[in-house]
Amino acid sequence: MDNDNQENHNEPYNKNKEPGILRFRKMTLDDIGRIREYFSYSTNNTCDHTAGSTLMWRDFFSMEYAIYNDTLITKLEIKDIDAADTVAFYLPLGSDRDGAISKINEYCQCMDIPVVFCIVTSDELPLLSAFYDDMDLFHDTDWSDYVYRASDMTSLAGRKYNGQRNHINHFKRTYQTYAFEEISESNIGDVIEFYNALIRTSNKDYDIFNEEQKKTLEVLNNYDTYGLPGGLIRIDKSVAAFSIGEIRGNTLFIHIEKADLKYKGIYQVMNNEYAKHFASHEIEFINRGEDVGDEGLRISKSSYHPYLLLDKYIVTV
Repeated sequence: MDNDNQENHNEPYNKNKEPGILRFRKMTLDDIGRIREYFSYSTNNTCDHTAGSTLMWRDFFSMEYAIYNDTLITKLEIKDIDAADTVAFYLPLGSDRDGAISKINEYCQCMDIPVVFCIVTSDELPLLSAFYDDMDLFHDTDWSDYVYRASDMTSLAGRKYNGQRNHINHFKRTYQTYAFEEISESNIGDVIEFYNALIRTSNKDYDIFNEEQKKTLEVLNNYDTYGLPGGLIRIDKSVAAFSIGEIRGNTLFIHIEKADLKYKGIYQVMNNEYAKHFASHEIEFINRGEDVGDEGLRISKSSYHPYLLLDKYIVTV
């Protein structure tokens, strides 16, 4: 871990505050090596609480970070809470979580802002209740993660998956030359070319979607830097779909999944092939993220019969 005192390597967040206050610096892609190792401390199984997702959404949520006593403290802005952006924190990750929470309290007091934690799971609430007598909790099911048993996603066994198997079987009969490949240096250029072509056919235009497009291209153009496992589907030698995720502990997290819908069944095949390839026997769960209130995503994710919907709380103390 990085054992430097955080004041030695972070730009001062506010030079007029006392020397002991946390000093935050903007999170950039160059920081991925520094922050990635701290996520090994995480027991939070949300898609957000991974190194890959944090880096991908760092600009949208104005993420900054500090290192205190070998512990990562991430600060961000929650969009449109009570008609204004709200400063919030991930639960600290590292060897001194309790000390880092105390430093967050000190920081918020000095900045005259409320103490707010976000992306907190129900399993983590007792940790905060040990520090705070009163907590206000908020969660929105639009942002709950869909978590599946890995064995269900790889086998698609049973009557409840008839629809998915039918789509896959139709695809295999129609496109008998299809092939799955791991994404690597040798084929990443093909994936970038495919995704740029896919973007040109998109008719969506809103902030979160535009940011996802931008950061998907960043991941592809910095594939070695991100260091995430990816796979693609080819049909007649052309890329037709790709998926990129992340493995931590017993969970495979899906961060990106894109496909050309002119190939009927392509998403079902991409989902299944990726799970079979990367969900080793140590992987118990696959987290496919939230539906963000999109009805089409909700129907699609629900059709795979999630093991649970993982709620994420915003905690104000």
